[in-house]
Amino acid sequence: MTVEERLSRIEEVLEKSGLGLMAQVGVGETLSENLGLLLDPKNLQLVSLLARFLDQAEALEKLAETLEKLERSGALAFLGHLSENFGEGLGMLMEPQVLRLLSHGANVLDILSRIEPAAVGMMAGALQKGLSETFTPEVLRDPPKVGLAGLLRQLSDPEVQKALGVLFLLLKALGRAFGHMNEEMKALEALMAKMMPKR
Repeated sequence: MTVEERLSRIEEVLEKSGLGLMAQVGVGETLSENLGLLLDPKNLQLVSLLARFLDQAEALEKLAETLEKLERSGALAFLGHLSENFGEGLGMLMEPQVLRLLSHGANVLDILSRIEPAAVGMMAGALQKGLSETFTPEVLRDPPKVGLAGLLRQLSDPEVQKALGVLFLLLKALGRAFGHMNEEMKALEALMAKMMPKR
């Protein structure tokens, strides 16, 4: 940037900032004193900083509007609370119980990733087709009444037997899972109690 360009830029900044007006009204005794003050290295740095702010006025205005919106919505208070408690929360995340729970979550995700997506899609499609064939509007309006004898007859149906077999396998797997999770649940409850604000 040439000297002329710098002087032109300083003049522009002075006009926008009101410092030029100060020089005209005579803050110093003479205009040369005021210009001398402005050309002081500290004041030149201030003028340069002011010029940068003027260049970014639109961005600063948008930032202020965004902060006002965040304040009105309560998000700013939430972010403040989050930043205050970040270290404490990070410490809680590093506790052995949480790490073990995260490990179990990763194991579940690993198991789910091994299921063939096409097989899941086929099973979902077959389930949807079976439900639509079984639960017709007529059946839903007047569902069959089943007594003890009807229940025993239904148990001899091969489709019902297969469905019950799958249901019992699922129930057995859930029972095992709850048995294994008992200790982890207690640890998680203790951790959640620590995280909840005290009243």
